[in-house]
Amino acid sequence: MSEETIKEEELVKNLKEKFGDAIENVIIPRKNRVWMDINQNIALDLMKYLKEHGYYHLSTITGFDEGEKLGAIYHITDHKTILNIKIRTSKENPVLKSVLSVYPVATSYERELFDLFGIKVEGLPEGRNYPLPEGFPEGVHPLRKEVKLDELNKMLNEKSVKED
Repeated sequence: MSEETIKEEELVKNLKEKFGDAIENVIIPRKNRVWMDINQNIALDLMKYLKEHGYYHLSTITGFDEGEKLGAIYHITDHKTILNIKIRTSKENPVLKSVLSVYPVATSYERELFDLFGIKVEGLPEGRNYPLPEGFPEGVHPLRKEVKLDELNKMLNEKSVKED
C-alpha cells in the first residue's frame, strides 16, 4: 500500500466491512480517485453513509450503455477524494432508484438518465424533459448504442419539415 492511497484504501475497507459483497471491482487508480461497482440494492444506504462521512457533494451522474446493460456512475466527493460509483441495470427494463433524498441536486442528472438512455428513475418527481426539447420523438433515447445518428437526424429533419 503506497502512502498516497492509504486514505482511499481505508475508505474502501470501511465500505466493504459495512456493505460486503455488494461492492465489487474496486480500483484506486491514483490518489484521491476510487472507482467501484455496487449492487443497486445498497445504493441509497451507501450514499447516506458516504454523506454522513463527509462525501456531501454529488458532482454529476454519468449514464452509460454497455450493450447488454445500462447504468449510471455517481461521482461523489468530499472535495478531495472523488468516488465514482457504478450501478448497472437491465437494458430490457432499465430502472434505478432516485437519490434525491440524499442528494437533492440530482434532479437534472436523473432526468438526463431517462431522456438520453431511457433509464426510469423511481422516485423522481414528474417534470419536463431535460435536456431533450419538448416534442422530441417519444421512446428515442439518443445515447443508446442502438440509436444511429444518421437515422435520428433524418427523423428529426422529417419532423421539422412536417411542423413547418
